[in-house]
Amino acid sequence: MSSEPEAPHPRRPTPSGAEPATTDELDRLWADPRGLRGQLTGVQNDKIGTRLLLTGFFFALLGGSFDSLAMRLQLAVPQNTLIGPELYNQLFTNHGSVTMFLVILPIFEGFAILLLPPLLGTREMPFPRLGALAYWTFLLGGLLYYSSTLFQLVPDAGWFAYTPLSGPEFSPGLAIDFWVLGLGVAEVGAIAAAVEIIIGVLKMRAPGMTLSRMPLFAWAVLVMAFMILFAFTTLIVGSLLLELDRGFGTQFFDPQHGGSSLLWQHLFWIFGHPEVYIQFIPAVGVMAMIVPVFVRHRPVGYTWFVASLVAVGFLSFALWAHHMFTVGLPPLVLSFFAAASMAISIPAGVQVFSWLATIWAGRPVWKTPFLFFVGFLIIFVIGGITGVMVASVPFDLQAHDSYFVVGHLHYVLIGGVVFPIFAGVYYWFPKFTGRMLDERLGKWNFWLLFVGVNVAFFPMHQVGLMGMPRRVYTYDEGLGWGIHNLISTIGVLIIAPGIAVFVWNVWRSYRRGEKAGNNPWGADSLEWALPSPPAQHGWSVLPIIRTRHPLWDQDDLHRGDGPVERFVHGISQWPLKWRAAVIVGTADARPREVFRVAGPSIWPLVTALGIVLIFLSELVKLRWGAMVGALIIVGGVIAWNWPKPPPMSEEDEDAFEREYGVPVNAHGSVVVARWGTGLVILFVGTAFAALLLSYFYLRLENPQWPPPGVGDPPMAFALLSAALLAASAGAVLFAERRIGQGDRRGLLGGLVAALILGVTGTSVQWFDLTRLGLAWRAHAYGSIFYTLAGFVIVVAAAAIIMLTMTIFWTTRGAYSARRHAPLANVERFWRAMVIVWIIGFGTLYLGPYLT
Repeated sequence: MSSEPEAPHPRRPTPSGAEPATTDELDRLWADPRGLRGQLTGVQNDKIGTRLLLTGFFFALLGGSFDSLAMRLQLAVPQNTLIGPELYNQLFTNHGSVTMFLVILPIFEGFAILLLPPLLGTREMPFPRLGALAYWTFLLGGLLYYSSTLFQLVPDAGWFAYTPLSGPEFSPGLAIDFWVLGLGVAEVGAIAAAVEIIIGVLKMRAPGMTLSRMPLFAWAVLVMAFMILFAFTTLIVGSLLLELDRGFGTQFFDPQHGGSSLLWQHLFWIFGHPEVYIQFIPAVGVMAMIVPVFVRHRPVGYTWFVASLVAVGFLSFALWAHHMFTVGLPPLVLSFFAAASMAISIPAGVQVFSWLATIWAGRPVWKTPFLFFVGFLIIFVIGGITGVMVASVPFDLQAHDSYFVVGHLHYVLIGGVVFPIFAGVYYWFPKFTGRMLDERLGKWNFWLLFVGVNVAFFPMHQVGLMGMPRRVYTYDEGLGWGIHNLISTIGVLIIAPGIAVFVWNVWRSYRRGEKAGNNPWGADSLEWALPSPPAQHGWSVLPIIRTRHPLWDQDDLHRGDGPVERFVHGISQWPLKWRAAVIVGTADARPREVFRVAGPSIWPLVTALGIVLIFLSELVKLRWGAMVGALIIVGGVIAWNWPKPPPMSEEDEDAFEREYGVPVNAHGSVVVARWGTGLVILFVGTAFAALLLSYFYLRLENPQWPPPGVGDPPMAFALLSAALLAASAGAVLFAERRIGQGDRRGLLGGLVAALILGVTGTSVQWFDLTRLGLAWRAHAYGSIFYTLAGFVIVVAAAAIIMLTMTIFWTTRGAYSARRHAPLANVERFWRAMVIVWIIGFGTLYLGPYLT
């Protein structure tokens, strides 16, 4: 076997193609400000990605390491009194919550935001300010959650917060509120980063990088981001219902008043089980980049590998009740979820066999990243086998809530997720620091972790089968569990120095490690063509891609067909006064648009502070603060998107398009804005679907709907408001068509008519809701009625604010037949709002008549 990398084809130089003066000018243009101002306003992808990685690792040390060490020391021997039951409950709740919400996912989103621009051959992410918002909300949410320790109010109901244990009756204090509200802020950040990643992968790639040529890591984070959008949105809705029960006295989860404790489990596990695969899929993407490089062979079965990633994404949402086999679901339902739980092992197996075939065909190079891959493969396969075991209903009925499940979960998460994180750091550290991590320390790091993980978690399977339940803080002598728990504790004591070696290796190598060249591994993907570390703007001349392995196959990254080659060299020399990036076709990767990328701004931080103020105000029950937070968010978003004068005229844009055949939108991207609006609508639709699911679940649980003594709501006002809103959608569509014909007067008239109709229709419905007088605290019917209605009205209020700002900018002459993308996006959102309105209030007013 080879000891040093040897590329399948000799690597060839990849000239930058730009003059040094031009490169320096681009670097100054794209750099964030210096000092404190730059720290607060910076939006560069390398800064945001690195912050997410470091903050995630910081939370890992707090909640993933110290908590687990304390719990294992407590369980090392029977009848131990090191820590009491209350503290133990707090530790395992914190350990699970931090790991699932504040560590693994933010780290992988950090990898994505850091890597995608250089990996895909572009200069920046599509919404740099949205990436900054994602980081600030993640940081502030994590700090809000951890502030519970300052008040000795650490959550203690488990990371799953099952009702009624987490409800107001059994957890009346603020501890669970810290869990719901602090992690809720972080969940907003996860969704924001997901939107950034989706558009970045689909629309911002190098010319020629078609979908079939995309790196597997890009495919993996794309699937991850879509899963986040669906899963985390559902969890936010579930958390909203839980906090309404706790803080406002609603009855969503109280069976005595029409609620259902199982409703929380359904909403939570629609998030919770896909969450495991949300973490696993990007880990697979990391390994898919590492294996070909260190076995010197192209990946076997690229197309099947991509299909398996997509299949895992879909199937993960079909098995949420995998964790609910013991709650009393009908046998037919159990059979469906058991089959889905087993079926998901098939695409995972495709990935394993693809790696094995690639290794068989190549020549492994036993560097540290590849060692972590081998450790990952062994540990994850063991975790996958035990996962198939608990997918069997009869076996799960015996192993459920035992230490067998704890062992299975840690094999999957540590083998399937943590080892790839270490592998990714060792692999990409040279690119972004210019320094190599020490190989000798890396091997110590690997062997300590590999041995420690197996010693710590393998005995848990045996002690679980012997009957030891999970979430117990001690156990009696004579049960035969002591030796297994002692071995597990020794394993954790082996893991701890392994992590310490890693921290020391990173610190030492960053300061005085061996200097890395541009491509120390002989890798095949685009990021290794850039200097180490890359320049602020990344690519001076965009690469042109003709293969999946450009550094192994292409003589010159900047050579392509005539028009595309002329375009990439033209865009390298112009413009040099504003941040220009390129949009490509989703499938064919042909250049479609040049647009101006947003620069540094304080407003993402201000908006994040408004978000955390809403959650903090609910925590301390100063609800007027929530109104202040909402105003801060509205003001922050408006200021964030405040149009700047385009740095060039429409005539200059037309001239560039005539020369190169690619439109220029110096005022902002039409394509990116359209995709962003579409994903916002998808987010709203997912939240709306989760509320509808809650409504119909409660409807089926209650034979009398509404409850006795409550009449059916009259429909007259609802029909009137729906008609007014439908007419307003027609007025907005009319306005958009008028500006397309250059008719500014028709534009303004249509927008004003839509605003009047929309405000009138919303007011009519609001009046009707105030006169209904349903007892929203007495029964789940009133609770879900007003919650669903309130959601629809909030969506309408957001649309009204957007339309009002559009009218304001119309009066300022901001729109023309060429430049009216914001208007088109408002029309799309308004149309979606009207659909949500009709379905939402149609459900509320017609629901009682359904049998």
